[in-house]
Amino acid sequence: MPHGLIDEEELGRTVQLLYDAFALVESVGGSLSPYVPTQDYVAGLIAELLEALAVRSSRGERMAVYYEPGCGTGKMAIRAAKRGMYSICLELDQYLAKEAALRARASPLLDVVIGDLSVFRPRLAHVVYAYLLPRAVRRVLDALMGSHAVVVSLDYPAEGDRGVLSLAKLDVAGRSLFVYRA
Repeated sequence: MPHGLIDEEELGRTVQLLYDAFALVESVGGSLSPYVPTQDYVAGLIAELLEALAVRSSRGERMAVYYEPGCGTGKMAIRAAKRGMYSICLELDQYLAKEAALRARASPLLDVVIGDLSVFRPRLAHVVYAYLLPRAVRRVLDALMGSHAVVVSLDYPAEGDRGVLSLAKLDVAGRSLFVYRA
Protein backbone atom coordinates (compact mmCIF):
# COMPACT_ATOMS: atom_id res chain seq x y z
CA MET A 1 0.00 0.00 0.00
CA PRO A 2 1.45 3.42 -0.97
CA HIS A 3 2.57 5.62 1.92
CA GLY A 4 -0.14 7.95 3.21
CA LEU A 5 -3.13 5.87 2.10
CA ILE A 6 -5.49 4.43 4.66
CA ASP A 7 -6.11 0.71 4.70
CA GLU A 8 -9.86 0.85 5.37
CA GLU A 9 -10.03 -2.79 6.46
CA GLU A 10 -7.26 -2.28 9.02
CA LEU A 11 -8.89 0.97 10.18
CA GLY A 12 -12.18 -0.88 10.62
CA ARG A 13 -10.51 -3.56 12.74
CA THR A 14 -8.77 -0.89 14.84
CA VAL A 15 -11.99 1.06 15.41
CA GLN A 16 -13.80 -2.17 16.39
CA LEU A 17 -11.00 -3.07 18.80
CA LEU A 18 -11.20 0.38 20.39
CA TYR A 19 -15.00 0.15 20.54
CA ASP A 20 -14.79 -3.23 22.31
CA ALA A 21 -12.14 -1.96 24.75
CA PHE A 22 -14.11 1.18 25.57
CA ALA A 23 -17.31 -0.85 25.99
CA LEU A 24 -15.50 -3.04 28.51
CA VAL A 25 -14.29 0.03 30.43
CA GLU A 26 -17.83 1.44 30.40
CA SER A 27 -19.35 -1.84 31.58
CA VAL A 28 -17.21 -1.88 34.72
CA GLY A 29 -18.05 1.70 35.62
CA GLY A 30 -15.21 3.49 33.88
CA SER A 31 -15.27 6.65 31.80
CA LEU A 32 -18.13 7.31 29.42
CA SER A 33 -15.54 8.21 26.81
CA PRO A 34 -11.77 8.16 27.29
CA TYR A 35 -9.90 10.97 25.56
CA VAL A 36 -9.21 10.18 21.91
CA PRO A 37 -8.73 13.23 19.67
CA THR A 38 -10.39 13.46 16.26
CA GLN A 39 -7.75 12.54 13.70
CA ASP A 40 -6.55 15.32 11.41
CA TYR A 41 -7.33 13.48 8.17
CA VAL A 42 -11.06 13.50 8.98
CA ALA A 43 -11.29 16.67 11.13
CA GLY A 44 -11.41 19.06 8.17
CA LEU A 45 -14.21 17.14 6.47
CA ILE A 46 -16.23 17.03 9.68
CA ALA A 47 -15.68 20.77 10.23
CA GLU A 48 -17.04 21.51 6.74
CA LEU A 49 -20.12 19.36 7.37
CA LEU A 50 -20.71 20.97 10.78
CA GLU A 51 -20.45 24.44 9.27
CA ALA A 52 -23.00 23.61 6.56
CA LEU A 53 -25.36 22.09 9.14
CA ALA A 54 -24.91 25.09 11.45
CA VAL A 55 -25.73 27.58 8.70
CA ARG A 56 -28.86 25.62 7.86
CA SER A 57 -29.91 25.12 11.50
CA SER A 58 -29.33 28.71 12.61
CA ARG A 59 -31.49 30.50 10.07
CA GLY A 60 -32.43 33.92 11.34
CA GLU A 61 -29.88 33.85 14.20
CA ARG A 62 -26.98 36.29 14.27
CA MET A 63 -24.43 33.54 14.74
CA ALA A 64 -24.48 29.76 14.73
CA VAL A 65 -23.71 28.09 18.05
CA TYR A 66 -21.43 25.03 18.07
CA TYR A 67 -21.34 22.77 21.13
CA GLU A 68 -18.86 19.98 21.77
CA PRO A 69 -19.26 17.81 24.87
CA GLY A 70 -16.02 15.99 25.64
CA CYS A 71 -13.98 18.47 23.62
CA GLY A 72 -10.59 17.34 24.94
CA THR A 73 -7.98 19.92 24.03
CA GLY A 74 -10.49 21.84 21.89
CA LYS A 75 -9.16 21.06 18.41
CA MET A 76 -12.59 20.77 16.76
CA ALA A 77 -14.11 23.64 18.77
CA ILE A 78 -11.25 25.89 17.65
CA ARG A 79 -11.94 24.91 14.03
CA ALA A 80 -15.61 25.80 14.52
CA ALA A 81 -14.71 29.17 16.04
CA LYS A 82 -12.37 29.90 13.10
CA ARG A 83 -15.35 29.25 10.82
CA GLY A 84 -17.31 31.98 12.63
CA MET A 85 -19.38 29.88 15.01
CA TYR A 86 -19.67 30.73 18.70
CA SER A 87 -18.25 27.57 20.27
CA ILE A 88 -18.88 25.96 23.63
CA CYS A 89 -16.22 23.43 24.54
CA LEU A 90 -17.29 21.18 27.45
CA GLU A 91 -14.71 18.96 29.12
CA LEU A 92 -14.89 16.97 32.36
CA ASP A 93 -11.13 16.49 32.75
CA GLN A 94 -9.71 19.69 34.22
CA TYR A 95 -6.26 19.15 32.66
CA LEU A 96 -7.68 18.75 29.15
CA ALA A 97 -9.99 21.73 29.75
CA LYS A 98 -7.01 23.83 30.83
CA GLU A 99 -5.17 22.87 27.62
CA ALA A 100 -8.28 23.73 25.57
CA ALA A 101 -8.56 27.10 27.32
CA LEU A 102 -4.89 27.88 26.61
CA ARG A 103 -5.32 26.98 22.94
CA ALA A 104 -8.58 28.93 22.71
CA ARG A 105 -7.24 32.22 24.08
CA ALA A 106 -6.78 33.56 20.57
CA SER A 107 -10.48 33.23 19.79
CA PRO A 108 -13.15 35.44 21.36
CA LEU A 109 -15.75 33.03 19.90
CA LEU A 110 -14.80 30.08 22.10
CA ASP A 111 -15.62 29.35 25.74
CA VAL A 112 -14.33 26.34 27.64
CA VAL A 113 -16.49 24.92 30.42
CA ILE A 114 -15.38 22.29 32.91
CA GLY A 115 -18.41 20.09 33.43
CA ASP A 116 -20.23 16.81 32.98
CA LEU A 117 -22.14 16.24 29.75
CA SER A 118 -24.91 14.49 31.71
CA VAL A 119 -25.80 17.70 33.55
CA PHE A 120 -24.55 20.63 31.47
CA ARG A 121 -27.11 21.96 29.02
CA PRO A 122 -26.22 24.89 26.81
CA ARG A 123 -29.02 27.45 26.47
CA LEU A 124 -28.64 27.30 22.70
CA ALA A 125 -26.87 24.95 20.30
CA HIS A 126 -27.42 24.68 16.56
CA VAL A 127 -24.87 21.98 15.83
CA VAL A 128 -23.16 19.51 18.16
CA TYR A 129 -20.15 17.32 17.52
CA ALA A 130 -19.49 14.23 19.63
CA TYR A 131 -16.63 11.78 19.39
CA LEU A 132 -17.93 9.77 22.33
CA LEU A 133 -18.95 6.21 23.11
CA PRO A 134 -22.58 5.15 22.49
CA ARG A 135 -23.80 5.67 26.07
CA ALA A 136 -22.34 9.19 26.15
CA VAL A 137 -23.89 10.03 22.75
CA ARG A 138 -27.27 8.91 24.14
CA ARG A 139 -26.77 11.19 27.18
CA VAL A 140 -25.96 14.12 24.93
CA LEU A 141 -29.16 13.51 22.95
CA ASP A 142 -31.17 13.21 26.18
CA ALA A 143 -29.65 16.42 27.58
CA LEU A 144 -30.46 18.34 24.38
CA MET A 145 -33.90 16.80 23.76
CA GLY A 146 -36.30 19.35 22.31
CA SER A 147 -33.54 21.83 21.40
CA HIS A 148 -33.68 20.85 17.70
CA ALA A 149 -29.88 20.88 17.57
CA VAL A 150 -28.24 18.71 14.93
CA VAL A 151 -25.92 16.21 16.62
CA VAL A 152 -23.13 14.57 14.64
CA SER A 153 -21.38 11.58 16.21
CA LEU A 154 -18.15 10.17 14.81
CA ASP A 155 -17.86 6.36 14.69
CA TYR A 156 -20.46 5.57 17.36
CA PRO A 157 -24.25 5.59 17.13
CA ALA A 158 -26.21 6.56 20.23
CA GLU A 159 -26.86 3.72 22.63
CA GLY A 160 -30.10 2.01 21.65
CA ASP A 161 -29.96 3.30 18.07
CA ARG A 162 -30.76 0.47 15.72
CA GLY A 163 -30.99 2.74 12.69
CA VAL A 164 -34.23 4.38 13.85
CA LEU A 165 -32.98 7.34 15.89
CA SER A 166 -30.48 8.74 13.41
CA LEU A 167 -31.52 10.96 10.53
CA ALA A 168 -28.57 9.76 8.49
CA LYS A 169 -25.44 7.67 8.53
CA LEU A 170 -22.66 9.03 6.36
CA ASP A 171 -19.45 7.29 5.41
CA VAL A 172 -16.61 9.80 5.25
CA ALA A 173 -12.96 8.91 4.69
CA GLY A 174 -13.58 5.35 5.86
CA ARG A 175 -15.36 6.49 9.03
CA SER A 176 -19.04 6.65 9.98
CA LEU A 177 -20.90 9.80 10.97
CA PHE A 178 -24.30 9.46 12.65
CA VAL A 179 -26.55 12.51 12.37
CA TYR A 180 -29.37 13.11 14.88
CA ARG A 181 -31.91 15.84 15.65
CA ALA A 182 -32.19 16.47 19.39
